Parts: sequence; structure tokens; C-alpha cells
Amino acid sequence: MNQQPIKKDFFIYIGVFFLLILLTVLAPFLAGIFLFLLPIPIILLMKEYPLKWTALAIGIMFLFSLLVFPFLSVPLTIIAFISGGMIGWSITKQQHPYEIWAKGTAGFVLGLVFVYAYIEVVLQFSIMENFEKTIDESLKMTEGLFQSVGMGQQDFEIIREQMMNTLQLMPVILVVVSMALAILTQWLSFKVMNKWYKEKFYFPAFRKLQLPKIILWIYFFTLIISLFVADDYSTLASVVVWNIYHLAGILIALQGLSFIFFYSHTKGQSMALPIISVLFVVFFPLIGLYLIRILGIIDLGFELRKRMAK
Repeated sequence: MNQQPIKKDFFIYIGVFFLLILLTVLAPFLAGIFLFLLPIPIILLMKEYPLKWTALAIGIMFLFSLLVFPFLSVPLTIIAFISGGMIGWSITKQQHPYEIWAKGTAGFVLGLVFVYAYIEVVLQFSIMENFEKTIDESLKMTEGLFQSVGMGQQDFEIIREQMMNTLQLMPVILVVVSMALAILTQWLSFKVMNKWYKEKFYFPAFRKLQLPKIILWIYFFTLIISLFVADDYSTLASVVVWNIYHLAGILIALQGLSFIFFYSHTKGQSMALPIISVLFVVFFPLIGLYLIRILGIIDLGFELRKRMAK
């Protein structure tokens, strides 16, 4: 880590953070984009300066966020501090890129949980209640539309129940969103550090992604447990089991996609099959994730890569 006194880039990073906060306030509909850009100045500060200077910069940034529309800027600032801090700390410890990704994901999860609590407690706005109200209003409008065109009475209760069940999967949705934000932030940070400081940070090829077998055991364990708990998310146990089950399934699907990239590379084929597979998962997620998950299970369980190497 650079132990020299503060240089011009120290103030540049703080200025970039100020600019991003101002843009977020002026264009709140772009907050999703700025969400993965805001941690980058924190990461660069932690990479280039010791903790005392980074803490000073963070203190200045936080004071600025309190002055500029704090209802919006403070939550985003907290997310940036936690996620950027965890990614930056992992980089200074020279951890593996996938470890950095995992720490960044945890940072974004903690930050988003803070924002949820901030909205519920400070702003007195219930996300759950408003989501439920929106669903009811939408279904009433749809029901009225069906009746106006002579399609008769339709039972929308099942649809409402399914939509409400998605609320119970909020933890796994939160993790998946955090994974996407973390990898974008980390990738951009690597690009900046490689260009400005001539570093050599990079992600290993996706085909080399290899999850630990414990993920497979967790998946099957929760699958078996799910047979004995309510499938309507009516109990805490069912909510926990189904969230872990879906998260493990998504990770195994990533393993399956990674194997397709590995297979094409090993066989010397073009990127057509991996690209088609990714597009199929994106446009037909229900079928695509199911098929890719099966491939991931086979790859993890039977060690297909080692067999192919032989």
C-alpha cells in the first residue's frame, strides 16, 4: 500500500464521489447506475492510502452527503462505504478475485439491508404494504378489463398468491442483485487500477469457475427439507429453506454455464454454444435455469472436467 503523503489523486477521488452524489440527486432515476459507480472512489482510496487517510476521506464524503438531499444521498453513501470498503480491503489483502467478489456481494447485501431499514424506520414507508397494495390495485384493474371485454369472472386469487410469494424470496433476490452490483464494481475498479496504476488485476476465465461441492450438498439438503415444510411460505422455516434452495440453485446454474464455456474451449469450438446458452437463460429463464442447473449438478457431482481432462 502506498504510504506517501496525500497527493492530488486523493482529492480527485473525493471530487468524483461528490460529483456522483450530485448526479444521483439531480437524476434519481439513474440511481441504479450510480449504485455500482459510487464504491469505486472508496476502493481506489483504500488501495492507494493507509487507513487513517481513507477514514478522513470517508468522513468528508459523509458530511457532504448530509448536506445534499440526505434522504437520498445518505443511503447510497452508506452502501458505497460498506461495499467499497469490503472490496478495497480484499484487494489490499491480495485475495483471489472470486473472494473479492464474495466480499463485495456481502458488502452490497449489508448496504441494501441498511437502506431497507432506513426506508422502513426513518422514512416510515412500508415496502411490503405498498407492494401488496400495488398488486391488489393492478389485479382489480385487470379484472375490470377482463369483464369489460366480456371474458367473464376470472379467479385472480392464485395469481395474487404467487405474486405475494415473491416477497418471501426477497433475501435471495437481494443476494443476486448484490452479486451483479459487486462484479460490475469490481470489474470497473480493476480496469481503472490497471490503466492508472499499471496493475494487473483481472478475473480468471469464466470457464475456470469451480464451486465447492458443499454447494451441491446444501442444494440437495434443502431440496429434501422442502418436502416437509410448507410450500406457501407461511412459516419462517419454509421461507428460510426456500430462499437457501433457490440461491444454491442459482449458483449451481452458474456452474453449469461455466462448464459450457469450459467444454467449448477444451474442444476448440467457437463461442456460439456458450453465447446461445446465455441468451437462452436470459430470454427463457424458467426452462433455461432448470436445464443449466441439471448440467451444473452433473458437473459438480461427477467431476466432468476431470474426466474430460483424462
